[in-house]
Amino acid sequence: MGDLDVVRFADRTQVVTVTLEDAAGRGRHDGWHEAEIVIETGFVRARLPLACTDADLADLAGHLAARAAAEEDGSLPDGSATDWPQAGRGAYLRLHAADPFVVEIRDPVQSGVTVGVPLHLRDGWAARAASRLDRLRGTVTGRA
Repeated sequence: MGDLDVVRFADRTQVVTVTLEDAAGRGRHDGWHEAEIVIETGFVRARLPLACTDADLADLAGHLAARAAAEEDGSLPDGSATDWPQAGRGAYLRLHAADPFVVEIRDPVQSGVTVGVPLHLRDGWAARAASRLDRLRGTVTGRA
């Protein structure tokens, strides 16, 4: 996982990553971060621009923390879905807490295409992802 990765969902064969253009803040414009969704599967290799805010990063951190807590409690995936960043502004991810975990990449504005990527994530993935995102947020907001 790179220093600029917001989040990385990966198993042995498929990866969906969201990467900031520049974690030092040079990719931030008028409160927005320029980012990119990268999809790598045996079927699809694609890149899609994404815009997100500090509040969006905080929302994702909250989602990952909740997933980590559920995993720690031994709760089975409940099938719930979360959109990140909030749907309606542009491209976004729909995260399905299922077995397997499914990341849908939705681009309703530019292409109208949705790609679903089922992933068999390793135990502890959410806690590791939340920790990495917290470090990135510290760098982006200058609190590191």
